[in-house]
Amino acid sequence: MFLASNVLYLLIRLAQKQNIPISFYSITLFLIPSIIYFLLAYLNQVSLLVPAEQFLLIIFAAFFWSYLGNYFSQKSILLASNPGYSLILSKSYVVVTTITAVFLFNAEFSWQKFIAILFILFFSMLIAVPSKEKKSRNYKWVYFSLLTNLCLAFGSLISKYFLNLGLEPFVYLFYINVFVTTLNFFDFKRQDIKLHLSKKQILLVIMIGIFQAAFNFFMQTAYKSAPNIGYVAAINVSSIMTVTFLSAFFFKDELSRVKTFGILGVLISLFFLIV
Repeated sequence: MFLASNVLYLLIRLAQKQNIPISFYSITLFLIPSIIYFLLAYLNQVSLLVPAEQFLLIIFAAFFWSYLGNYFSQKSILLASNPGYSLILSKSYVVVTTITAVFLFNAEFSWQKFIAILFILFFSMLIAVPSKEKKSRNYKWVYFSLLTNLCLAFGSLISKYFLNLGLEPFVYLFYINVFVTTLNFFDFKRQDIKLHLSKKQILLVIMIGIFQAAFNFFMQTAYKSAPNIGYVAAINVSSIMTVTFLSAFFFKDELSRVKTFGILGVLISLFFLIV
């Protein structure tokens, strides 16, 4: 999951550098995984048929977790003085998830690991916050970030619920991605964007979809066996560390001393989380 997350974020960063519209590659983010999860179900001879009540719950999760979560995240990034502020506040859902999982699923709770999670968030904040702060009096982004936070927390908890029901990850992920693809397609058509993509750019958005599929599948598989799903979410948050470093290497993005300190802090905190 950690590896797929890093490749995914770097590919998205490359797409942004090439001015590929977000609304377009948002479609591939869900369309290509839909195809991959369908093939996984077929190859594993797993039926995609689910009881009506489970199907309705999956659609509910798709709307609030994936569709609204992505919408709130984009709004927050747009309104924030720097995307880093939005990112770290949204990603702090790991705290809610870790604690809630103890009560809902009788998950493991260790003060050492919980403190490690808090340190991961703190050092990730050092990475996400820019060296030169832009002043802004528009704080609406905070509300959208908090809504994103709740959507992501709900998504991780509902995933564990589906897994406890015995559903294979690619079954509910298939329906979630098909549903969100449909909504994103209508959003894209409504904007009436004219695309002129090269073959390399088309390959790029396809690769984004493939690694999005890998990222979500490995995350769900990790949820299945982790003693607390919050630990998985914390490792996901820590991808800020390597993405920042690799973005500086490949795209010449900023890498200050504070960010380097944050990267080392996340790395050490990860060690205490995993051992």
